[in-house]
Amino acid sequence: MSSLPATPDPDVLAAVTLACPLVAAMSGGVLGEVATYLPGRRIRGVRIAANGVDIHVVGVFGPSITEIVTQVRAAVERLAAGRTLSVHVDDLKLPPPTRGPSRA
Repeated sequence: MSSLPATPDPDVLAAVTLACPLVAAMSGGVLGEVATYLPGRRIRGVRIAANGVDIHVVGVFGPSITEIVTQVRAAVERLAAGRTLSVHVDDLKLPPPTRGPSRA
């Protein structure tokens, strides 16, 4: 009798991902299609399949995409319960514009 691996907890995956300093937000993908649907709610940016976990994020502007992906992968890989982990950076959040000296 073969047992299925435990299903990763999408709430935990999202929380751990959002705790990464190089992640500004979770991303729903191009059309908002990346999510885990639960009764009465959905967890944006986390999709769990039988053999894989997809994480979609908005990264912080500055570090390379590779740095963002590496940080997220290191944080959540052990939580993927043996499934293939794919990390996608769908967008970057720019820093707020700086205001120059006011002209009086």
